[in-house]
Amino acid sequence: MTPSELNKLENETIKDFKIRICSNKEHYGLTWDDIRDLINKQTGDNYGESAYRKWWAAFSDGLELGKQSGLDNDQIKEIEDKTLELKKERIKLQSVRFEPSRDLRLEARDELIEEKILKAIENRQTIQVPDIYIRPNTLKRDYLFTLADIHYAANFQLLGWMDEILNEYNPQIAQRRLWDILELYVNQNDIDNINHVHLFNLGDSLDGILRMSQLQWIKMGNVDSAIEFAEFMSTWLNELSKYSKVDYYAVSGNHTELRLLNGKRGDFSNENMEKVVSHIISCNLKDNKNVNIHKCKNHMYVDILGTKVLAVHGHDERNLSMSLTEYPKIYGHNVDLMISGHLHHTDSKTVGMNGLRDIEYIQCQSVVGIDDFSLKIKKTANAGAKLMVIKEDVGRSTIHDFRVK
Repeated sequence: MTPSELNKLENETIKDFKIRICSNKEHYGLTWDDIRDLINKQTGDNYGESAYRKWWAAFSDGLELGKQSGLDNDQIKEIEDKTLELKKERIKLQSVRFEPSRDLRLEARDELIEEKILKAIENRQTIQVPDIYIRPNTLKRDYLFTLADIHYAANFQLLGWMDEILNEYNPQIAQRRLWDILELYVNQNDIDNINHVHLFNLGDSLDGILRMSQLQWIKMGNVDSAIEFAEFMSTWLNELSKYSKVDYYAVSGNHTELRLLNGKRGDFSNENMEKVVSHIISCNLKDNKNVNIHKCKNHMYVDILGTKVLAVHGHDERNLSMSLTEYPKIYGHNVDLMISGHLHHTDSKTVGMNGLRDIEYIQCQSVVGIDDFSLKIKKTANAGAKLMVIKEDVGRSTIHDFRVK
């Protein structure tokens, strides 16, 4: 054996090189570790020795079977396709460890995510929906209820200058705050007799993984947190539906965007876990006649008694006043009220008039409350939610702020 024989020969394909090295393993006096190093050097991959050992076993078994059976080229090709499927399955496991194959990683990644989600959905418990009749809304007023930036699965304790606790958060606190918000809604319902409400989830329901620094705060992975939060919100909405008919709208946020394969913001704008959450909630509550789950969108445009409402998360809005005036020009639809979250604090501004309606934006507080992000941008507010009264011909009137600890 000469040293040149251990390198890929001129005009020799990578596949031919692999076959020659593996088939001459004993002749060259090589171990599988040696073969791993030789092939990885030529391909630039970083596979372990077991990857090539299993590949050669599958290839040689198929080749031997073809020779013994007298298979033609098409049948040999079918065997090679089966070998490729085995490689895909292995790559799906490697994608979890962030070592995907450059050739198959996209397809394997999508299959892996789908399989995990479907398995989790199949194992979920069913929900007992209430058998309660709520009369249709015939009044000249309706209600708009907002939840924003729940960041489920975040787990942190934020300390102040004197090591006092400014905010503490985890999935249990998130659930408690949401139940407290529902209790405040029920108290207001006792006063107003609210028989219908438009509930807007303004995005970032999950904390996601956008930065490496988040790994120390994340309580669970993307898929697990999506399933757990969807199950909780199904129960929460089911309870709310005992008091009011509910139209539920969710918009996509930046934290629920799947930034796959080291992707940057916006690379996979349509790959958003908020869609998964909404779909699971819809499946869970499909038999609840008092709840209507709308399809998750990036921009939610809703007419409430003549008031045109546009709901967004806010991460794509550099200037809400400008967005409020520019969106109608772009899409050809008037906007009276624009609502958003994202910055974890409250703000509002009127930019015009439409009859007795103000044309305005309202930025809503978060459920997560103050965190390192809001500290960094120096915009904070108490955790909570908003309930707005929408009146026919007048638009948005009273705002009830629900603040929770």
